[in-house]
Amino acid sequence: MGPEFRRNVWLELTPRRIIFMVAILALVFFAAAVSGAGITPYLAAETTFYLIVVVWGARHAGLSVVGEIRDHTWDLQRLSSIGAGEMAWGKLFGSTIYTWFGGAICLAVMLVSGFAHGSALPTVLDVVYYVIVGVVAQSSALLASLIAIRRRSAHSRLDVFLYQAVGLLAALAVLYLWEAADPESALLSGHRSTDFVAWWGFAISARPFLLVSLALFAPWILVGCYREMRRELQMRNGPLVWLGFLAFIGFYVAGFDAWLPRDTATASSNIVALRLALAATAYAALTYVAVLLEPKDRVLYRWYASQIGSGAVGSALSGLQAWIMSWVATLVVSVVLIWWLISQGLGISYAVLTADCIGFLTRDVFIFVFFAATRYRGDFAAIVALLALYVLSPAILEGVGLNGVLPFLYPTPSHPIWLAPA
Repeated sequence: MGPEFRRNVWLELTPRRIIFMVAILALVFFAAAVSGAGITPYLAAETTFYLIVVVWGARHAGLSVVGEIRDHTWDLQRLSSIGAGEMAWGKLFGSTIYTWFGGAICLAVMLVSGFAHGSALPTVLDVVYYVIVGVVAQSSALLASLIAIRRRSAHSRLDVFLYQAVGLLAALAVLYLWEAADPESALLSGHRSTDFVAWWGFAISARPFLLVSLALFAPWILVGCYREMRRELQMRNGPLVWLGFLAFIGFYVAGFDAWLPRDTATASSNIVALRLALAATAYAALTYVAVLLEPKDRVLYRWYASQIGSGAVGSALSGLQAWIMSWVATLVVSVVLIWWLISQGLGISYAVLTADCIGFLTRDVFIFVFFAATRYRGDFAAIVALLALYVLSPAILEGVGLNGVLPFLYPTPSHPIWLAPA
């Protein structure tokens, strides 16, 4: 137990607060048991868990470091001998320990109720899911706050709410995926539930697959918190972790090719092309996210140039930002996709469109870098520029009948075919 975690436990788990939480939850479950209004203790425990661990816990996590900054105690903690791991886990699990105490009571009620009704295995799966969704929501909120701190953003109540909202959105995404495998879910709105998931040619039961997927993604968010905490404590992160995440996400996303349409006449060739396209799309999305979130520092880019110019290429590569590695991964996979499309005779038009997308991704990335490196600092100007390029200008050109200019603004087939990538 690290010193930061121990300090938060002393602050959060006072005898008065523990008694208060136990008393309130006891009243909630007793009211659900005797109300007779269709609200069972299990349902009450589910709802209460979301309110305490996900909603309230995400706010505590988002406020854990920001609150120290507002109280002017964060600099003292940064100068202490506490390591990045102890600091990250102490902030994440220590600041939310009181919400997890209440959540543990809710999980215990779920287990007792589920076992009493003879549904042991589904109840255990649900409990594991609730633990994961709580960790995802809280760690996402902490990660959002650490990224904002690194960008030196303001930390008003609205900002804390936004960090909390990031955690809630992550929890909602997890909830939607989990409920999509439940035929009795009220969130499906009449849509058919998913019993099996097709992944890399295997038909896997949906609930276990989603649970394992969540268990794999949650540690990556925790690793992100740890790396951002290292940066906040003035430690340098290497590129291997992000490269490992790129390999993981590319392999994971590429397995869902069965959900996309394909030509049965060339099924095997199309499967490879679809998987490459899915991996490239995932890397492109990560490139946009990373270039938006990471600070674009002119001094850092000059350092890259100086290191490469002096022959210290390894030193420059060890300090690459995540958006650069994601862009290179997109470029490599897209080039392989273009070669595969041409060599297998799957249509030159798809290869040209892929090259077109690479060019526009590169343009968009350097729009972000340009606005950050000039006097128009900030990503808002870059977002407005992309909005004008992708939405406003095409609408105007289509309105006046200049459709032939559209290939210069966003990826679309052109005549002649080489015009768009050129």
